[in-house]
Amino acid sequence: STWVVKAGKPPPRPRAYPPARCFAMSNQGAAQVQKLDDLDIGKIVVSTATNVVKKRPISVSVWVVGLLLAAFANGFSVDDTTRESYSMTLSHAEEVDRSELSKALRNMNRAEERYISTKGWFWSCDDRCQKAYDKFMMAKSAVDRVQQKRDRIMTDARREVGIWSVFGVKDVRASFWSAWKSGKDVAARWTMMDAFIMMLPGGREETMVQMLVKLLLQYIVNLTMGLVGAFFFFIYNVYHLIVSYGEPTLSGLAFFLLVLVAAMATVGTYLCAIYGTVAGGGLYLIKQAAKQAAVEGGQGARRPRNIQYGEAGRPSYRPHAD
Repeated sequence: STWVVKAGKPPPRPRAYPPARCFAMSNQGAAQVQKLDDLDIGKIVVSTATNVVKKRPISVSVWVVGLLLAAFANGFSVDDTTRESYSMTLSHAEEVDRSELSKALRNMNRAEERYISTKGWFWSCDDRCQKAYDKFMMAKSAVDRVQQKRDRIMTDARREVGIWSVFGVKDVRASFWSAWKSGKDVAARWTMMDAFIMMLPGGREETMVQMLVKLLLQYIVNLTMGLVGAFFFFIYNVYHLIVSYGEPTLSGLAFFLLVLVAAMATVGTYLCAIYGTVAGGGLYLIKQAAKQAAVEGGQGARRPRNIQYGEAGRPSYRPHAD
């Protein structure tokens, strides 16, 4: 092979934006960053809250009353005689639960095991199996009788104090926090399942930050569903507590409505606080990303380009094979 000398022209100059346009692009990015900086989360929250209060004063008042009830309502106190009678009756119910009910449950479990062991293929049941089944049903009936006895004793004790007493409100609070914990546990389990599904092969490749953000949003959705379900479960338990305390219809209805308002206000406030925190964090991340993009864009617009050009008329060489 030989080298062929060929006179060439200097390479064309790359297209470059004029300085005025570079400054315009930089100013545009700075203006966008300034708009994001002007967004004050505190002012937005205050403005939104003010508008809601002006448009829905009754709803906001009910909401505030519910929060106050949830925070400070403890029920009416009872005299010492009633308290002592309630404690004695409650102790009797606990004794029935520990002794009679526990024994009846053990007998029922043993009878159920014998019945299951005597069953044949495809759920067939001969005479021996039928006798075991009858004994199991008798043991189950005994458990039901003991439970009804325990419930009657509990009802008698609760009727002495009433649902408006400190004991009734304490039972309602315990039921609420039990349902609350159950709802959060459900949300955590669902989120763990979602995380496991995300890690399965074959899905779209995502960065760690994207996966964490996606999991956070999914947890919020699961938490909302879990707490809403727990709220309805709690309301169902409150109805049974009112019946168990033997409260009259009007008094029980008034108590039920107050508990409903307090529970709705508590759950709603918690969820709104979660949503606001996530929204504020997202806005902060957007601001930081916009600032970083503006800084990088400004540096790119002002960065000089080191481009070498060949001199006019200077020969350039290229390999050539004969």
